Amino acid sequence: MRIFNSYVTILAVLLLLTTVVLAAGAENDLDIYYICYVIEALIVTELFVYFSERARAALNRVGLVLFAGFLVIVAAQVYQVLT
Repeated sequence: MRIFNSYVTILAVLLLLTTVVLAAGAENDLDIYYICYVIEALIVTELFVYFSERARAALNRVGLVLFAGFLVIVAAQVYQVLT
């Protein structure tokens, strides 16, 4: 359980820092926030491969949902550029 607490703490701090940096840069596009959050969450999850099999499976499902949202945003941006 200790490694899971480290995972949550590191992810929370990283997402908070990203929010501060993007807000300080006057970024108003929510797509950018979401994409940054998804990329960070997937990278941190891959770095913490020492979870139990059950926790790893749950995090993989969450990662798939986040990645699906990422693909929807990319598809919307491509559609916007093409039209």
